[in-house]
Amino acid sequence: MVSWSRLMILGLILSTLTGCLRDDDEPIRPTRPISRLYISTSQFSLSDVEVIQNVYVVDPADDNSFTRHDLNYRTFAIGGSAIFYSPEARLLFQSAQNIARTDNSVQVMNIDTVRGTLAAQGTVNSELITAVRGIAYHPSTDMLLLANARAAATTIPPALQGSRLVTDAGPTQSDLFVYSRPRSRSNPALPNYRLPFPDKIIRAVFIHDISIQENDRRNKTYISTASTQGEILVYEELPNRLMSNPLDSLPNITPDFTLNIPSSRSLNSMTYSPQLDLMVATEAVDLTGTLVAGQGRILFFENFSTHSANTQIAPSRVITGVQTLLTNPVSVAIDTRDGAQYLYVADSNSGTSGSVLRFLITDEGNVQPDDVLQIANRTPVGVSLDARGTIPADSTANGTGASARIRR
Repeated sequence: MVSWSRLMILGLILSTLTGCLRDDDEPIRPTRPISRLYISTSQFSLSDVEVIQNVYVVDPADDNSFTRHDLNYRTFAIGGSAIFYSPEARLLFQSAQNIARTDNSVQVMNIDTVRGTLAAQGTVNSELITAVRGIAYHPSTDMLLLANARAAATTIPPALQGSRLVTDAGPTQSDLFVYSRPRSRSNPALPNYRLPFPDKIIRAVFIHDISIQENDRRNKTYISTASTQGEILVYEELPNRLMSNPLDSLPNITPDFTLNIPSSRSLNSMTYSPQLDLMVATEAVDLTGTLVAGQGRILFFENFSTHSANTQIAPSRVITGVQTLLTNPVSVAIDTRDGAQYLYVADSNSGTSGSVLRFLITDEGNVQPDDVLQIANRTPVGVSLDARGTIPADSTANGTGASARIRR
């Protein structure tokens, strides 16, 4: 018979090994395919009586029916905006609209990777955060990147006076704010690093980790800007370069190269599939605020990682036209698994109060969405996808995805 002392020792060893697991390990490999779409919506209420959810979960998103949301949550964001899921850290980040009501925060939430449920983890908060429209997270350095699209206040709030991180930047059109260890934050704090853009408005940001590729740098950060001609600023190893700078200073870091897109004006959002080497972006053609149904666009850029110097690029194909329903596509997510079929677009002006449109990855031109999800009295403004597990080889592009046959 095994003694109690041996059982206790074995338990201590197992608990120690469990505690040594890192948050930036590979994403958990599910026993069944997961295709879980998180949707951020902009409506809010300050009343405890009227509870308005601002995160909706479609699970599975690649089912043959894309018309229901299974889980709904009310986060601490006063009106949701951008949303981003990190499978490595099992964290969901959501910024606030900060338009009708001041909310200078980004919510950090834990994810139950089996059920997809949310739990509050922390809050990134600063008076500098005025309009985060793009979010990226780098798990290896535990850094959260926030593309703040609206100009910071020209008058420095009293609580922020005296910091070089604030005063040395001067008036800006937009900023990239970078926070270390975001999950452990709860009190207002200045970002650890700040990249000011005095004459550019940045919109979307994503990081492509390419450490497995020979003779290349470990990661690249891509940031889109809004202008008369679209462009993407590319920084090589940005998180590590930031860490080599002292805190409370403005690092003198410039893009390593720029990708100009003459046929585009403003990329509202970007997403990337390493398996396909495909970058997908969305834009509303008219920058004046006059939106017309069918004029929104989804742009596909194939062989995207091959660009390594200043150059002009053009989309390989485009989805646009009246049948697409695209009006103001503000966020896009793509299923990055081998054999995946779908991409998902939050359009804040399509339908009655906005829609989430599902297209096939292979679509082009004036095509109808594969499916449309409308949430009553809610405006989708952000989407992020958790897609893990192997898609069965017999999946087809007729709306019968892997999760349609393997239900949890």
